[in-house]
Amino acid sequence: MIIRLLAANRSERKISIGLCLALIWAILSLHTNCSSIPVSEGGFSHSKLDRDRLTLSDTDTPPADRHLHADHYPASNERRLDLFRSRIEGLGGGYIGVGTDQNLTLVAWAKSDYAYLADFDPVTVAINRIHLYFLELAPNYREFEKLWDVKNKKETLVLLEKKFASDPEYKVILSAYEISLRKGGVPQRLGDLKKISSVYPFKSFHNDPADYDFLRNMVIEGRILAIDGNLLGNKTFRSVGEKAVSVHIPIRILYTSNAEEYFRYPEDMRRNFLSLPTDDKSLVVRTLTKGAKRFGFPDGEMFPKDYPFHYNIQTMENFKIWLKQPGALSTIGILSKRKEIVKGFSVVEALPDEEPKNTAQK
Repeated sequence: MIIRLLAANRSERKISIGLCLALIWAILSLHTNCSSIPVSEGGFSHSKLDRDRLTLSDTDTPPADRHLHADHYPASNERRLDLFRSRIEGLGGGYIGVGTDQNLTLVAWAKSDYAYLADFDPVTVAINRIHLYFLELAPNYREFEKLWDVKNKKETLVLLEKKFASDPEYKVILSAYEISLRKGGVPQRLGDLKKISSVYPFKSFHNDPADYDFLRNMVIEGRILAIDGNLLGNKTFRSVGEKAVSVHIPIRILYTSNAEEYFRYPEDMRRNFLSLPTDDKSLVVRTLTKGAKRFGFPDGEMFPKDYPFHYNIQTMENFKIWLKQPGALSTIGILSKRKEIVKGFSVVEALPDEEPKNTAQK
């Protein structure tokens, strides 16, 4: 690496603290899988973050077989995301998450500096691209919702053609749009958000203009991107880590939905998580269906008898210690050390060889 330093007086050349930290981090990242960088030192301001700056050099190729229970998941069915809010609100920093609309809720609460919506299903990625396009078009949530209304399908298809006709993924985007209008799709989810908010303290971009405006500004400024990404791949997550280093802003939220429970943390998956530059505020935010009845699930779940969710957070510092343990690892194993906060929501603070301290709030 060659660094050229310019100074008026060669005898008094000084390297800025920010540059020193960036150089030290770059060197350390070559030798370790677990490090942290502070947001406040040398971080880019919003005005310096845009699509060009945040575009990744390489991403994972979507796998042919995803081994999921359904072909596609066009919308979230995690109803009690409000349980996460107090833990992630105002965290800032970088964000990487899988899935669709739930990311919008979490990003708005965290006030993330930049965000990557990554998924290994091209349909999910396409739906996220449509979400971002509609956020750009619609000055408020009411207009955003109209763009997803099946009654306006003819007009919406014209808009999609205008935006994406020359895009290599245009056919996938059209297919994704059709899939998103089916039962369990985006319009149903948007309606469900209203129902949830009438019962639980769930304020998000659908009923909080400030959250909606925050997301829309992120889109307009190019600070939120929909990308291909595979938890088992070896490109996307590591490229995100490299990008976080280059802008000097660590990843503050890794949102995995319930994807972790499908795997036993094989080597590439561990490396992906370990390679993310994080700090002492960084969290992994997850849900689980496996073990949810044993761990507990909150009121209001969509499928309480068959597929309820348990909601959990863990600091990235703690998570990385677990990931460095030899042998097989599972979400069931990690959650065995959980500390219950309220019904259906827990935090993992204990290390693999420690016992959790339960202080549940009833």
